[in-house]
Amino acid sequence: MRRALVLIGLLASTSVVIDAGASAQQTPAKPIPTEPAVAAATTAAPAAPAATAAPAATAATAAPAATAAPAATAVPAVPDVHVAQVAQVAQDAQDVRRAALARDPALLSRAAAERWKDFDPERLTPESLPKDFLVAHAALAQGDLPTTVARLAAVLDTEPDFPPALHQLGVVYFQLQRYGDARTCFERYLEVVPKRIADTRGLGHAYYSLGEYAKARAHYERVLAAAPKDFENLRGLALAKYRLGDAKGALADLTQVLERDPVHADAWTWKAQVLLELDQSEEARVAAERARDLAPWSPRPWFVLATALSDLGREPDSRAARERFQALSRHDQEIRRLESRLEHEPGDFDSRRLLALAQAEVGNRGGARRELARLAADRPDDVTVRILVLDVLDRLGDVEAGQLAARELARVGTDSAAAWKRLEAWYAARQDRMRQIEAGERWRRASQP
Repeated sequence: MRRALVLIGLLASTSVVIDAGASAQQTPAKPIPTEPAVAAATTAAPAAPAATAAPAATAATAAPAATAAPAATAVPAVPDVHVAQVAQVAQDAQDVRRAALARDPALLSRAAAERWKDFDPERLTPESLPKDFLVAHAALAQGDLPTTVARLAAVLDTEPDFPPALHQLGVVYFQLQRYGDARTCFERYLEVVPKRIADTRGLGHAYYSLGEYAKARAHYERVLAAAPKDFENLRGLALAKYRLGDAKGALADLTQVLERDPVHADAWTWKAQVLLELDQSEEARVAAERARDLAPWSPRPWFVLATALSDLGREPDSRAARERFQALSRHDQEIRRLESRLEHEPGDFDSRRLLALAQAEVGNRGGARRELARLAADRPDDVTVRILVLDVLDRLGDVEAGQLAARELARVGTDSAAAWKRLEAWYAARQDRMRQIEAGERWRRASQP
């Protein structure tokens, strides 16, 4: 009964998410981490998102690049091209992306029997990879999922069942919440290279997301046997056990996950929820508070905490936690709406701007930084955007990133009165008198007719 009440409460808001394999009606709280299957395939491939060069198999979980606009969808800067021609190029690219999203992966061409029986990702090099695969990798790094699907499908049209493309296509379909299509790709990958079971945690996630919990549990166990150190797979196994009524087994697995990763906020939230199921309210409160402290912008820890506090008879505290849950849920619903739109329209500048502001509103510093970086990458020389970046970071109290943003604003806004006025205020707040005076003087000079 306790489990049912907790789940009903969590699902009462469409913004609330069960991570690592949500129900088929829910949005994953974050991209599901991918497996190392094709890591070697793209080591030293074109620059991936984040500070290090991530392989294609893990690019889905990294922050978008902060240095380049989406390469796969940009219109080439060709001199003397008529506006109508440029518009046609953009329309053609959009048509290709839409056609790719409309395809059924179950109808992809098949390779000859045993074509890939000797597949070894360690033998792949960037030079040996299909060009479309590298373009897909670059598009994925920019968060352009439709273009990624289109390019991966092109790879599979010319090189049927190419394992890295099959695997990555499954990852992208999962991000797009097309769990059935993700299952199709991962199952096909395993059919083509059955020895690569350790790479297919994503198949367990797909089964879970479709409500096929027994299949999910069985598959997670197969992956665990092949990759015992994959704690994200172990987390998925814990959730499948919980859904199947094995709360004690779920708790044991989540405890192992947290031993390996003590700052895993989602695992702490689930541990708290499982402890409630086991009528261990005080232990649930401690776990929920840990989750809340790690991810204070996430609604779910607040809901579980409210339930635990109520069980302990702490009604005023429970009411406060529930109110915070409700407030964050409203913001979270808007955040997920914007994220979903950007998954299909990564070039929607206004939606990305609103997403950055929404992330800042709930105090998600990492999420806000990521979206601000994309905004600056899309319009690197736009003073208004640079001012927005500094405004948001200032609101977050993110001084470290703010100092970098201030330097970029000074570089971009050399002749902008608005830029120097904002910088004067920024340095005044930092009590950097020398830079404040300099910015004020630059503002006065830029303001002169």
